Amino acid sequence: MTHRTATTSLLRGRVTLLQPEKGFRAGLDTVFLAASVTAKKGQHILDVGCGVGSAGLCALARLPDGVQLTGLDAQSDMIALAEQNAENNGVAGRCRFVSGNLKTERQVPDNAFHAVMMNPPYQEDGTHLRSAHTGKAMARDEGGTGATLENWIKYTHKKLKQGGMLSIVHRADRLDDIILHLTKRRWFGTIAIYPLWPRKGENAKRVIIRARKERYAPIVLHAGIILHQKNGNYTTAAKKVLEAAEALDFIKDEGSY
Repeated sequence: MTHRTATTSLLRGRVTLLQPEKGFRAGLDTVFLAASVTAKKGQHILDVGCGVGSAGLCALARLPDGVQLTGLDAQSDMIALAEQNAENNGVAGRCRFVSGNLKTERQVPDNAFHAVMMNPPYQEDGTHLRSAHTGKAMARDEGGTGATLENWIKYTHKKLKQGGMLSIVHRADRLDDIILHLTKRRWFGTIAIYPLWPRKGENAKRVIIRARKERYAPIVLHAGIILHQKNGNYTTAAKKVLEAAEALDFIKDEGSY
């Protein structure tokens, strides 16, 4: 499928993206997910459901030179855009993008990645009316690709090295499902939860979750970050992530394993 595309930018122009004019588009969730990923020079990160490469490219813009990125997406046309975006951002030599369904693909090696990031579909299949737009349905609805949240977490467990770190951005009201699937087979532990508060005094709609493969410590609920001032402008703390490409404050000193 050929999409009409438009050029957008993230991180104050440090990352430029060709994206479809219609369908899922990268935004705040993408940048905050990227800000939760840690890796050292020579290490390898995986972006599952990478779309046009937005989260992975934002992560590379902050991480040391020499960090390698692999992206997986079920839509081959998104992979073509991801490859073009990597070229346009001068990091094509550090990137590999693979087209495939996470339930069946065999091109991405197991036990190979120091960090994995994912922005899985937020809506559980059968709980809402699915979008008629294929791209939106695949990005937002678990039924779009036939992969459940448990399938996504199982896949990332296979791909991470022992002790590697998984980063997830998701809806706050599905936090119970996420913790259940992370822990019920002891796939992950050492879970850190970082709420994204829309405004002071409002309930969180999004959370960042980080969990380590087969490493166990008590869950930590961090203070999180308030995104907007009363007038709608971003807070100073949010601007540090969205414009200055800083890491989220709760991982700055944590590093990777």
